[in-house]
Amino acid sequence: MSSISRRALFCSTVKATGALAAASALAACTATTSGGTTTYTVNVAKLLSIISSIEAGLTEIATSATVTGIIGAANVTKLTAAISSVSDVTAQVAATAASTVSLTVAQSWIATAESAVEAAIGILQDFQSVLPSQANLIIQAVAALLPALEALIGAVSASATTLSPAQAQNIIAQGL
Repeated sequence: MSSISRRALFCSTVKATGALAAASALAACTATTSGGTTTYTVNVAKLLSIISSIEAGLTEIATSATVTGIIGAANVTKLTAAISSVSDVTAQVAATAASTVSLTVAQSWIATAESAVEAAIGILQDFQSVLPSQANLIIQAVAALLPALEALIGAVSASATTLSPAQAQNIIAQGL
């Protein structure tokens, strides 16, 4: 019998969880074709809701004395830098929440946020066995929202899982 590491189990759970989030967010982007030209409309308010929740979840973890004591100052610095990148994207999205943006702009926001969030999750995964269970749950919720971001621009196909974007946002809102 082969054994599976806690990290591998966590990673597979995060990936599976994100798929439903993607399915739920697909309605946030529409495509219309007229005269051979396809126009994509990104729901910026939905994007703002998801990215704000991701930022809040990571901030909750990064400001927890318990978590920072476990991961150490060097990792807190890296985590803070990642959150700063997510915060920049949140501010950019918020500044245009009342208007529409091109698909290229939305893709750029999502790529920047994903890169930063993946870096943050990578740091935290190394400590998952010693982090409080609620911190791990928030990490899972943040990770579950990444495919929902991708789905806003139709970059991810949907499949079944157990954690919707609303559920992930609720977990993050509950905090540590």
